[in-house]
Amino acid sequence: MEVCMNWLGVPLTLLAGAMLALQIGVNSTLARNAGSALWASGASFVVGSLALGLCYLGLRLPWPGVEALRAAPAWSWTGGLLGAFYVTTLIIFAPRIGATLALALVIAGQLTGALLLDRFGLFGFAPQAITPGRLAGLVMILAGAVLVRRF
Repeated sequence: MEVCMNWLGVPLTLLAGAMLALQIGVNSTLARNAGSALWASGASFVVGSLALGLCYLGLRLPWPGVEALRAAPAWSWTGGLLGAFYVTTLIIFAPRIGATLALALVIAGQLTGALLLDRFGLFGFAPQAITPGRLAGLVMILAGAVLVRRF
């Protein structure tokens, strides 16, 4: 099972990344028609929550206990806020700057954040040094965003 999950992980993660571009277009279209980026973002989360709830019920997964949920650190409940900021920001700005530049900037931001999370071992990540190779990768992604913007 583990080998299967590792093998599926790469293509499914690539597909998930490709879906981000599609999500930007879908949510931006809904915002244009609804007249509100916040409404479209909220609708996106409601539809996603319903879909996940149906999956959870369909798979017959056990519900977590109240004590287990109480034991979670307070900051671990902020993922939805972070997602709402991300989705709403892209709904507003991606149609203006284009999907390619928007995602190039998102990837550069993700890599910057990941380098810092790794460097300081935050939120459960094992501490890892910011190596010249990792820094070069970030610089190349930033250079790619500049190229997408200029050309």
